Amino acid sequence: MSETTTVVVKEALDPTPAQALVLQRYADASRHSFNYALARKRAAQQLWSRGRDRLVAEGQTPAEAARNAPKVRVPGQFDIQKFFLAERDKPLCGPLLQGQERPRPYPWWKGVHAVVCQQAFRDADVAFANWKNSSRRKGGPVGFPRFKRRGKCRDSLRMFSIRLVSDDLRHVRIGGERGGQPAFTVRLHRSARRLALLLARGGQTKSVTVAREGHRWMVAFNVRVPAGPPPRATRRQREAGTVGVDLGVKVIAALSDPLLINSKETHLVENPRHLENTRRQLRKWQRRMARRYVRGVSFAEQSHGWREARDQVARLYALAAARRASTQHLLTKRIVTQYDHVALEDLRVKNMTASARGTAEQPGRNVKAKSGLNRAILDAGFGEIRRQVEYKALMYGTRVTIVDPAYTSQTCNRCRHVDAKSRRTRDLFTCTRCGHATHADIGAANNIKARAQHVDPPTAP
Repeated sequence: MSETTTVVVKEALDPTPAQALVLQRYADASRHSFNYALARKRAAQQLWSRGRDRLVAEGQTPAEAARNAPKVRVPGQFDIQKFFLAERDKPLCGPLLQGQERPRPYPWWKGVHAVVCQQAFRDADVAFANWKNSSRRKGGPVGFPRFKRRGKCRDSLRMFSIRLVSDDLRHVRIGGERGGQPAFTVRLHRSARRLALLLARGGQTKSVTVAREGHRWMVAFNVRVPAGPPPRATRRQREAGTVGVDLGVKVIAALSDPLLINSKETHLVENPRHLENTRRQLRKWQRRMARRYVRGVSFAEQSHGWREARDQVARLYALAAARRASTQHLLTKRIVTQYDHVALEDLRVKNMTASARGTAEQPGRNVKAKSGLNRAILDAGFGEIRRQVEYKALMYGTRVTIVDPAYTSQTCNRCRHVDAKSRRTRDLFTCTRCGHATHADIGAANNIKARAQHVDPPTAP
């Protein structure tokens, strides 16, 4: 069997108002289906927890009680589908007013493609398994899945029957349901030429996700394509050799060697601060949103003014995210296509952005300044830059090395002397031993490059 790789192609939709309502109804059905499945799983988990707690009350240790508690089967996707099919058409019990029809418990599934609900059941399986295997999987601990709240979660749905219209790269066809919503065609904002090329090369669409980002609906095609031979670095990349990259807040990337961007060579790539540039507008609309919110009133009953402010806040956040993604893609592609070997720091972004608030007994210091720094770090997107460099390196034959970031900004890249006093200002580094002066971030990038080339890292004095 030939090897394959997965490529995700994301395009913006341009639906009519009526089509946008259909997409919203599909997204609401996906949210309701996820909550239905999670409620079933939560009930089974709580039943097992009560049996364990009863054994703990009898004197067993928590570990013994967990082993000896009565087994309770947590329903999976196919079990939940059977429960749902058996319950969805049963009317609610109870007295009715004269002339009133007996309501159905789950009216949201009517006319919605069945795959939307099935994929939401599967998402609940994945969320529950991630929590269950949290101690055995990579990454930090995962909390118990939470119910999706309208207005608080991302509107999204996943289907298989979404495809390009034949011989037309500007429209996609969304399949319908027998006896429900008929199939309809939605226009794209731009030509889906890249998707058509992947499909022409033998790619197969495995799943399609439609989600709302701010004021736009986006469609993401998950395409599995045959993997070709491993790419080789070009002669230009091999001649350029290794580059060290130091990520920061004021300068989003400092490089040990020049990087060609927009026909100009530079060692320092300034941080555009996309979120900070929208803060003024964000504050204005967030304040309007807070003033117009009526406490005690449900989401669906809030005023038109509150909905307008909410949509503007979502639009501004989506705009900042799109600009940030554009900057990250431009930077990472330039790096991996111009060098044969890329050295990055192993940054622990979660630890770097931990809150300094402290506790009531031991309150933190400089909390406001630290929160601003955390916001700037997250806006720069260190983790996303590393992820993009790593996956794009596989496409262009580039090697990536992750090095220890300890003391890279305090080490002289000429004599290897380590001294925190050498960094005189944020930008100026002057070695206290040899007097070598350079830009602090460029010096750190040179240290990262040296460590990637198997130079023994310096130790703290």
